[in-house]
Amino acid sequence: MNWTAKDMDLYLQQTDYIDTALVPLVAIGSTEQDMKQSASSAEFLMNLTVFLEHQFKGRIMLLPPFSYVEKGDKSRLAAEWRESLGDMPFKHVFFLTTDPAWTRDAIIEEAIWIPSIPIEHMDKKLKQSVLEDQVRQIIPLLTAKWTGQ
Repeated sequence: MNWTAKDMDLYLQQTDYIDTALVPLVAIGSTEQDMKQSASSAEFLMNLTVFLEHQFKGRIMLLPPFSYVEKGDKSRLAAEWRESLGDMPFKHVFFLTTDPAWTRDAIIEEAIWIPSIPIEHMDKKLKQSVLEDQVRQIIPLLTAKWTGQ
């Protein structure tokens, strides 16, 4: 499910089944070189989260991405996000990111880091294959959390 009015109507009817929120964390670079890299990473991440949402439609609600400046205080942001999302009725909240700092520094326990792959010049078939491969790596992480492992 996506964070849209149409899907929200369906979500509100099926809250017992849709127990997981997926939040993309999108870094915004400030220099010209960082801007290009962060745009490429954001494109990859947004495509990946949409693909992941399709795989788990009826279980996952894809929230709008949280965007942040790379030089910002990640610990403060994480605390704010946890507080804000804590009021929502999701049993599980996962943050998907291409920024390794979130997991390397253990800022957010529920963060899943996936390396960014530049997909902007790939044809549709290759892009689909790359996204499928990445989702195959994420599925065991999600299912382990869902089953309490």
